[in-house]
Amino acid sequence: MISFLQGVLTAKFPDRVELDVNGVGYEVFVSQKTLQAAPPIGKNLLLKTYLHVREDVLQLFGFLKDSEKQEFLLALSVSGVGPKAAMNVLSTFTPEAFYQAVLHNDLNALRSIPGIGQKTAQHLVLELRDKVTKLTGAGILEGESAFNVESKNISDAIQAMLSLGYSAPESRRSVLNAVQSLGEKSTVEEILKSSLKSISAL
Repeated sequence: MISFLQGVLTAKFPDRVELDVNGVGYEVFVSQKTLQAAPPIGKNLLLKTYLHVREDVLQLFGFLKDSEKQEFLLALSVSGVGPKAAMNVLSTFTPEAFYQAVLHNDLNALRSIPGIGQKTAQHLVLELRDKVTKLTGAGILEGESAFNVESKNISDAIQAMLSLGYSAPESRRSVLNAVQSLGEKSTVEEILKSSLKSISAL
């Protein structure tokens, strides 16, 4: 198993990079986000890697962070999701945003991933929900447990923010700030109103 590669970046392509590791050239498939974050050609690059083995081909996939590799492997474990579609997950969502889409059954968001249709989006939710729940801590967003407010109200408010087009990080931050300000008796409507007000004030 090749767990990582470190070498000189010699070429960039639309879906992969080429690394010179001690005189040996490695072709490594990467997400669009990794491609954009990669250094200029001629510079050193370290990638966490996953070797995908099929009968007719060996493919290396590279990641800048362990969290991205974990996101990729979780997506790849789902029925109907191959390495190309799993890499599209990384190109579309950060690990946090992807996990939130799974936890909140956000099929519209998941269908926005190239190569993911309605049926596969449903599989992502059904097959990953328990795994993501354990990964993120009992299905409650980090920071929610600090409040006595009904956690469903927090989740519903975050889902509403996501549906309005706000990113997962800013939705979560604004909602938790609103709950902290409003107190434990706050309703979904009150949380959402306060969240929208705080974001528009930025």
